[in-house]
Amino acid sequence: MHFRSFAPLCLVLAASAQADAQTLRIKVAAAPPETATFVGTFKRNVVPAIDKRLEASGEGFRIRWTHAYEEELARSGDIFEAVAQGIGGAGLILKDLEPANLPLESYAVHMPFTDITRGQIAQVDAKLRGEHPELNQAYERHNQVFIASGVDDSVHLFARFPLTRATDLKNRKLASRGSFAQWLRGTGAVAVDAAAARSRADLKKGLYQGYLIGIVPSYVHKTYTAARFFTRIDFGPTPASGLTFNGNAWQKIPAHARRIIREEAGRWSQYQTAVNLVKRSRFLGIMKRKGVAELTLSRSEREKWASLMPNIAREWADRLDRRGLPGTGLMTAYMDELRDRGIGIARHWDED
Repeated sequence: MHFRSFAPLCLVLAASAQADAQTLRIKVAAAPPETATFVGTFKRNVVPAIDKRLEASGEGFRIRWTHAYEEELARSGDIFEAVAQGIGGAGLILKDLEPANLPLESYAVHMPFTDITRGQIAQVDAKLRGEHPELNQAYERHNQVFIASGVDDSVHLFARFPLTRATDLKNRKLASRGSFAQWLRGTGAVAVDAAAARSRADLKKGLYQGYLIGIVPSYVHKTYTAARFFTRIDFGPTPASGLTFNGNAWQKIPAHARRIIREEAGRWSQYQTAVNLVKRSRFLGIMKRKGVAELTLSRSEREKWASLMPNIAREWADRLDRRGLPGTGLMTAYMDELRDRGIGIARHWDED
């Protein structure tokens, strides 16, 4: 683990969660810069809304926030641990970087190819947390309190070749980050684990022929400049980010302020959706003007792709069941929610 600080550890701990009668100091840690939507919307939208309501409450309590972003406090894979240890009073985490600590959080990743919207996945995620307390209890085991989920856009494919059929994937070397690689299983593609930040350079070197990535990060990392074919696949949005507080810091927050924090953080995903709507339109427009060709994988080909894959949802659920976690229960509950809401599903993973 690599934590970064410019003061002795004892001083950092004091600064991250330090209270007097009226003020609590909270240091919020995140690995990306605030240009990342989930980080920027927390700082620009959620925090001011919390502060405004705390002031209006007349209770005299306030929070003095310090924003430690861009790996100022800890590296990308260490934010969760930094919050657990109290080095950060709160953290903006990427859940897929914590598969061992947060194994249930990847439920949507293991059931791809749905037509769910960002707003719907936020609602479903909140409901599932009420029905399956194990989701939030995973944070409590690491001295943390889960507050809210953020939602990421669907991943697509930026490649050096046009993708119009699922069979076009055969023998193609394609890269992705972390667990997204399992979407290539059964397709005949060769999966490569690679960071998005390296995608432009890697593609130019010919290390692989395409990268599974969303529109916004493709623009940020300039992936599109080396992969001129953009194919809309719509694996589906995922509740990929999370706001979590150190347990000791949370205990120092009065009840009325905790309620305000939860309510305002509950709007975090809405802010993200609004910002990314503008970013997607603007960035895709720029990409097209620079020569990117846009394609859309048909519904029948999405279904074909899904049918080629092994049942990754069942495998995931079985692994969790053996650990005493509600893998099958969560899988079934998620799929039932989609069906109850009339959301299109390319493959009913729980029924195979």
